[in-house]
Amino acid sequence: MKGPIAKPHGIAVAELLHILDGSGLRLASGATQLRLPLTSPTLFDPWTPPSGPRSGILLAIGLHPADPGSADVVREAARRGFGAVVVKSLTLSIETLAAVADSEGIALLVVDDDIEWRQLDALINSALTTATEANSSLSVLAVGDLFALANAIAAMVGGATAIEDMQQHVLAYSTLPGQPIDEERRKGILGRRVPDFPENAEQYASVFKAAGVVRVPGVAPELARLAVAVRAGTQPLGSIWVVDAADDLDGDAERALERSADIAALHMLRARSAADLARQQRSQLLRRVLEGSDDALLVAGELGLDSAGPFIVLAFQPSLETTGDELRMARLTDLIATHCEAHHYGAECGVIGNTVYALFTGTAGCELGAAKALARRLVTRAASALGVAVHASIGSAVTAIRHISHSRHDADLVLLMLGNRPTPTPVASAHDFRSRITLLELAQVFHNTPRLMSHHALNILEFDRRSNTEYGKTLLTYLDCARDSAAASAKLSLHQNTLRYRLRRAGDLFDLDLGNPDDTLALWLSLRVNELN
Repeated sequence: MKGPIAKPHGIAVAELLHILDGSGLRLASGATQLRLPLTSPTLFDPWTPPSGPRSGILLAIGLHPADPGSADVVREAARRGFGAVVVKSLTLSIETLAAVADSEGIALLVVDDDIEWRQLDALINSALTTATEANSSLSVLAVGDLFALANAIAAMVGGATAIEDMQQHVLAYSTLPGQPIDEERRKGILGRRVPDFPENAEQYASVFKAAGVVRVPGVAPELARLAVAVRAGTQPLGSIWVVDAADDLDGDAERALERSADIAALHMLRARSAADLARQQRSQLLRRVLEGSDDALLVAGELGLDSAGPFIVLAFQPSLETTGDELRMARLTDLIATHCEAHHYGAECGVIGNTVYALFTGTAGCELGAAKALARRLVTRAASALGVAVHASIGSAVTAIRHISHSRHDADLVLLMLGNRPTPTPVASAHDFRSRITLLELAQVFHNTPRLMSHHALNILEFDRRSNTEYGKTLLTYLDCARDSAAASAKLSLHQNTLRYRLRRAGDLFDLDLGNPDDTLALWLSLRVNELN
């Protein structure tokens, strides 16, 4: 009889990066499957190099990528037995160090320049502890530890404390006697969710924009609070709120709360559920499909997509700031994912930049009318529940996995058009803008191949630029109006005689014959795509 299969020792570099996704740590070399021991990182000290055999991760504090001796540090780390070296790029190329790491058989990791080494050390330790517990069949940190942390913060800072996630769920709260609370906190505890108040959006935005503690004044009968964002590197995880009942918590309390946020980040990272991690992983796989990567067919298999198709991409773009609105972006993403998964089983959702994408498969999921109706419901729901204005677009239906990126591209173009022109509805499809999408694609072709531009158009545009005239606009409007001089003069706010004079003058200046259909088509197309560019 075979015994149980032993789990491999340590943690793979790829697994470590997955646990710390969003923390500002990335792989620069190629050693993704290299396994690292579950030991705390070692701090690099150029004056006192580590003695004896070592293992694990070396945090190369103070190592400059352009220093000729830096490559020797990486080689020495490999000789000592380290499996990975972490450096900061300082906005410089680290290709040389990555090549050295590859040749030595170790991993080179790069952390964002603005991440403190102290916090990175704590985050890596937390990730390694998580892996240790996973190997010991302890999958996540007990929720009770968050309650213990809330009590510790309340005692240290001096006020009733609540720890929240990005969706404003109350993960834990303090229970120390003698610390006053208000009705808002009482409702949050009972419902395990922050009550909806008009001022919530502004308050949370200020917390996530700030680098440290924010003081939130109380509006009677509610009490004042201190609040701080909890982050893993640059990725927001949640927030901590401490009631300031007497409005007398001082700078020491603020500094204690900031230190507590670092500790809370470790707890919250370790407490992330397996479902959340799986969802992040699927989102990354979806991104590769949407971007049309070379392995899209293989990735689609990992996602369980039916290769028979058809496929259609929906895109949702909120009017949110790129920083400071992480909370509302997270809630919007959850809202869209929940509705899309309820609308069609097997729908996949993910975020690229500030756009949320949904991929539907199968004939039912790709029905245009149903997809539009869903998009309209989500736009309405986002406005009413989150106070977020959203534009939504539906790409073209495609039949092959390798063309899913085309559907996403069309959806992006529709979003571009919705954002650049007033429309009666914030929802549109590629079908609605088919002709304009064709012109946008042609505009890109003309931009990449300037020789395709009509020589008449080039001469007219250059003359207008030098002479501050509007022959290009006049001719384009006239041709847009199908040579109807009455309609064109009305659009240009000109008398018809003035329009006719301009047209005759353009013919003389540029040797232009509008009776030649080929020249006229090339002229109109060139002027049109120039306007789009």
